Amino acid sequence: MNNGEDQAEAIETRGDEHHVVLSADTNGDGKPDVWMTDTTGDGKADLYQFDTTGDGQVDVTMVERAEDPGADRIVVDGDGGHPVEP
Repeated sequence: MNNGEDQAEAIETRGDEHHVVLSADTNGDGKPDVWMTDTTGDGKADLYQFDTTGDGQVDVTMVERAEDPGADRIVVDGDGGHPVEP
């Protein structure tokens, strides 16, 4: 039973506006470190960002893009917060 008032805010996306569909605090520090974003306005997440070190910076980015119908691909950028040897 819920005695409090539930509050929700709906944000309409148009074209190239980015709308965070979900953000989560996965390590319990009180700050979001995972973000799922709808960049196309179709209501589905297609941009995934992760702060793997807890420093507030995005370390890994995954993007789903369909160049042809049914041909989604994932592009991963970032080093996961770990140093990369030159």
